[in-house]
Amino acid sequence: MEALAGFAPLDADRLIDRIFAQYLTPPPTLTVSEWADQYRMLSRKAAAEPGPYRTDRTPYLREPMDMLSPSAAPDEVVLMFAAQVGKSEAGNNFIAYTIDLDPGPVMIVQPTIDLAKRYSRQRIASMVSETPALRSKVRDNRSRNEANTTLMKDFDGGVLVLAGANSAAGLRSTPVKKLFLDEIDAYPLDVDGEGDPVALAEKRTDTFRARRKILKTSTPTIKGYSRIEQAFELGDRRHFWVACVHCREYQVLKLDAIRWQRNAEGGPVPGTTRYVCPHCAAEMQETDKPKLLASGEWRAERPTERIVSYHLSALYSPWLTWEEIAGVYYQANEAKKQGDISKLKTFINTVLAETWEEQGDRISEHELAKRAEPFERGTVPMGGLMLTAGCDVQGDRLEYRVWAWGQGEESWCVDRDVLYGSPSEQDVWQQLQTRLAGEWQHASGARLTLSAAAIDSGGHHTHEVYSFCRSNAWRKWVAVKGQAQAGKPVIGKPTDQDVNYKGVKLRHGIKLWPVGSDTAKAVIYGRLRVVDSGPGYVHLPSWLPPTEYEELTAERLATRYVKGRPKLEWLKAAGRRNEALDCYVYALAAAYMLGMQRFRPMDWQRLRASVQQRSLLEPASPPPAIADTAEPQAPKAAETPATAVQPYTPPRPHAPRAAPHERLRKGFVGRWRK
Repeated sequence: MEALAGFAPLDADRLIDRIFAQYLTPPPTLTVSEWADQYRMLSRKAAAEPGPYRTDRTPYLREPMDMLSPSAAPDEVVLMFAAQVGKSEAGNNFIAYTIDLDPGPVMIVQPTIDLAKRYSRQRIASMVSETPALRSKVRDNRSRNEANTTLMKDFDGGVLVLAGANSAAGLRSTPVKKLFLDEIDAYPLDVDGEGDPVALAEKRTDTFRARRKILKTSTPTIKGYSRIEQAFELGDRRHFWVACVHCREYQVLKLDAIRWQRNAEGGPVPGTTRYVCPHCAAEMQETDKPKLLASGEWRAERPTERIVSYHLSALYSPWLTWEEIAGVYYQANEAKKQGDISKLKTFINTVLAETWEEQGDRISEHELAKRAEPFERGTVPMGGLMLTAGCDVQGDRLEYRVWAWGQGEESWCVDRDVLYGSPSEQDVWQQLQTRLAGEWQHASGARLTLSAAAIDSGGHHTHEVYSFCRSNAWRKWVAVKGQAQAGKPVIGKPTDQDVNYKGVKLRHGIKLWPVGSDTAKAVIYGRLRVVDSGPGYVHLPSWLPPTEYEELTAERLATRYVKGRPKLEWLKAAGRRNEALDCYVYALAAAYMLGMQRFRPMDWQRLRASVQQRSLLEPASPPPAIADTAEPQAPKAAETPATAVQPYTPPRPHAPRAAPHERLRKGFVGRWRK
């Protein structure tokens, strides 16, 4: 009480009451929606309807927001919503509630760092300045104050961090209790070679697993490749059911229930758009929408405890009328007739909140598995005349595939393996060298070695890849880097990477070979569609695990529109791995590096004669003659008993050649003596 000596008794009592009210009174037991209705103010800079926030305006947001309250059981909320339905404001209310009543470390992730800065200035700053409950708790933004910048804001009891999904450093910056992942379908597939940005951000919440809350929002994109669709399917899949104002039957609003009168061109006549109830056939007008929304309730397709997921189209939006939706739909269909599907795709994604079904390259992994052939692992069938390998480098393992090539670029997968271990250590590289330096048994009795190998250096552990390829350059094991750009050749012109102390590149140092991955994938997918054994056919053995077929078909050629212009690109399906496809791309690039795409019949004949000659040197029984054409396709795996597949034996190591530096030393000494 010494600090209160200068105050009159009445002033001291008031100060004590104020201290108790501010610091010792427990926070009110409000949900997120109740807090927003009581305290939240919308700014003119960021809202179409400035002033006090009203959940009754968008009643479909009440339950999702309340699921983000500390008292709610789920720890993850997923909003697969259309545009202009208020999902971003639901996320802002979640952040504001945390700052005021449930403080702790919070993170907001936007697709890019630039968007995170814009979100901070336009949304967060205006929300704090317009809401008195937040204004006194968040410190002013000052450039010289490291605790309060555009991407980081201190508040009483916690900190708000904004990050971009394109920066791995920002995603692993600090542990967080609350996480808001906005527009996750716009996130990159891989950030800085460290993996999925959503998984990296979710890892930040492990410390607070018992009390964490994660909000994921986005409009969906391409079917099978949409992150928000995948998250929605993992939840309980809730839809908003509303009661007809006439018959009171509950239903989910659908586009095909909208009717309008057509004008001379076929478009909707203004003022004639109605919503027809599928139960009683009565018409509902735009003025009935508030009653529809007020009667609504969320219904789950399946019960879950941890993840609740919600789907909502723009048909429920209080700011977008049914007549406007009908007009946009008509224009999108008219553009489709002219060959432009971009408007229809945008309508499906942003208005109906549904994924777009791409009509691009698609291959079924089940169809590939059905045509598997029962040749043994590590054995090269009769038509295979040359071996190449492709190796994919991951953060915790190396994966390789060995492919045999025959006339007409017919191919056989003869070996695969996954070598677990950190590529930053030499053990796993020694294992890879032992495997790739071995020999594979040919059906004729000969033993074949690799003609070339391509190792990916574009992602993880580039330095280790260079070191491995530098010491094995004499074997034609090269470092490659994929280029996801249309029109690039399967294998391009290499560039020197090693430099001397002057910074000048060494002509005989390690070379990096560019690989046109988009072109190679188009070639591979085209050949996977070939159904008859012969030129271009891809033979897949029955000993491959089921995941191999999934990885081979994990990507799809899709159309993306950049500044109104269509652009084809390969997209990986959400949640699926593609190492098998990447290894096939690198093995094809290694074969093309040897000039396979230019081989003439006489070149294949020379290879055939070489294999025949090697088979004569083996101590085994006389080998069968190798015909000019590949042998007929083997019977399907279903026609052969499972016991016919022999156990796998690793490739036999062959005697290594003299080390390259030793050969150079002898040549140099000989010239010096002369």
